[in-house]
Amino acid sequence: MDFLKKYESFIFKNASQISSIESTLRSLTYILPGRFDDAELASEALFSTLNLLGIYHDTILTRHVASLPASHRPTPSPLNRYTRDWQNSSVMYKRIVMVLTIIQYTEVLIEMGVQKKWGPKYKWQVVTALEAMKAAGRVALMQLTNQRMIMYPVHTERDVDPSTLADLAEAESSVKDSHWTGTRTGTTRLQLSAVQKSGKSGKSSDVTEFLLSKVLTPDLVRKPRDLVGTLNGLGAIGEYLFVLRPLIYVMAMRKYGQKSWYPWFLSLAIELVSRTSIKHFLAGRSGGNGRGSGTPLEKDEMKRRLWLLLYYVLRSPFYDRFTKERLYNFCESASKRPLISLVAGVVRDYQPLWESVYFYTAGS
Repeated sequence: MDFLKKYESFIFKNASQISSIESTLRSLTYILPGRFDDAELASEALFSTLNLLGIYHDTILTRHVASLPASHRPTPSPLNRYTRDWQNSSVMYKRIVMVLTIIQYTEVLIEMGVQKKWGPKYKWQVVTALEAMKAAGRVALMQLTNQRMIMYPVHTERDVDPSTLADLAEAESSVKDSHWTGTRTGTTRLQLSAVQKSGKSGKSSDVTEFLLSKVLTPDLVRKPRDLVGTLNGLGAIGEYLFVLRPLIYVMAMRKYGQKSWYPWFLSLAIELVSRTSIKHFLAGRSGGNGRGSGTPLEKDEMKRRLWLLLYYVLRSPFYDRFTKERLYNFCESASKRPLISLVAGVVRDYQPLWESVYFYTAGS
C-alpha cells in the first residue's frame, strides 16, 4: 500500500513528464510494424499496455483533482460528466465499463496472439466471443441507462491538462490562504485577491477573465443524465441494431466466408438502417427539426458513427476488388516524394494488418 501511495504521488507531481513519455511511446507503436520479426505483436502489446496504464493514471489524477476546492477544479467535459454520473450511481455500470474498456484496448493483441499460437480457426472463435461480450455489455448498459444511446468511449477521458497539475498541486497546499469558507453554508470559495494574483498583471481584467471562465453553458446547467436522452420505438431499435451489428457481421463471415459479399452488404445495410432509425427518432423528439435533433453529445456520437462507414472500404471483398490496387498505386507513386513517402511507408507497413487482423477494420 505504501508503494502505491508513493507511486500515485509521483504520478501526480510528474504528470506532465509522464504524459509526454506516454505520447512518445504511443507514437513509436505506429512505426514499429514491419521493422523486425513479430514487430506487429510487440507494437500492439506496447500500445495495449500504455492504454491500460493510462486509465490507471487517469484515476489517480481525477482523485487528486477531486480533492481540490471547486474553484481550482477544471471543468469536466460533458461526456465525462455523463459517464461519471452513471459510474458513481451504479456499481454494475462501472464494472461493465471496465470490462468493455479492457476488451477495447486488448482485442487486437488477443486476436494476433491467438492467430499466431493456434491458427485462424481458434482466432475466429475468440473474435466471435469478444464481439458477443461487447454486445452483451452494451445491451446491459442500455438497460441500466433506461435505453440511452451508447457513447464512445464508455469510460471517462483524461480531462486534466497535465501541464497545469503543478499549479493545482501548489494551489492545494495554499488553499487556506486563498480561500474562505462560509459560516452558514460551509462552502469554500476563492478570495478576490487570489483571483487577481493568479493573473500575470494583477489588473481588473484578470477578475473579468476569471468570471467569464465561470459562465454557465447549457451543457453545464443540464443534469448529467439529461446530456443523453432516452430512446424508444425506432430509436431504441436502431441502437440495438448498431450494438448487435458487429456480432451479426462476424457470424455471417464465419458462415459465408470472408470473401463473400453477403456479410459486407448485410453489415452495411444494418448500419444504414440503424442510422436512419435513430436520426428519424431524434428529429421527432425535437419537434421535427432535423437540423437541431439530438443533444450535443448525441450529435457527436452520430458524427463518429458516420466516419466508421469508411472502414467498409478496407474490408473484404470491397478491399480486394477496389481499394487494394489503389493503395498500392498510391504507395508506389508517393515513394519518391519527400514527406509523402513517409505516409506511404506507414500505409505499406499496415496493409498486411488490414488484410489479416479483423479488429483493425471492425469499427466495433
